[in-house]
Amino acid sequence: MNLPEQVGVMVLPQTVFFPHHLLPLHIFEPRYRTMLQQALEGCRMFAVAGELPPSRKTTLVAGLGLIRSCVQQPDGTSNLVLQGLARVRLQHFVQTSPFCIASPEPVEDPEPATPASLVTREALVAKILEKVEQMENPIGPSLEDVKKFIRHLDDPHALVDLIAGCFLRDPKTRQTILETAPLTDRLRLLLQSL
Repeated sequence: MNLPEQVGVMVLPQTVFFPHHLLPLHIFEPRYRTMLQQALEGCRMFAVAGELPPSRKTTLVAGLGLIRSCVQQPDGTSNLVLQGLARVRLQHFVQTSPFCIASPEPVEDPEPATPASLVTREALVAKILEKVEQMENPIGPSLEDVKKFIRHLDDPHALVDLIAGCFLRDPKTRQTILETAPLTDRLRLLLQSL
């Protein structure tokens, strides 16, 4: 995927936005109305982060999303649906006020896919699916629909993102999983957190 050179950053405390998720948003703050307008006129993307970076030199990992639909209300507010596309490292903050603008870089898995790592990943995925099958009280979408969907996922990256986004509630744990680059480590963190 080609990332834009710069994206706006919406800060939503306690929110961790994963790829493969949809995030409905109501945009009402003037600064984010401006950010949204710029995104709609450009690449239709912006990032969502749970906190502001302490300084312009700080790296922040966030979820990058594509505006799938947007409806502007008569009062100037907007309702939109943001589709998670990628985990990105936000660096080189070129603006912090009235909203942040940063250069996104993809957070990629640095592990090579060796036969040993593939066996480890498959074992971790099997254990995660076993834990999900034992769950009874979901928060959010229909548990049976989610179970059916994830049983057929071939992409372990998507599996981690979907399960972490649907079933983990602690923002710190979710952020740690979002920030962790090696897939095997993300799978282990998810398994420990379920």
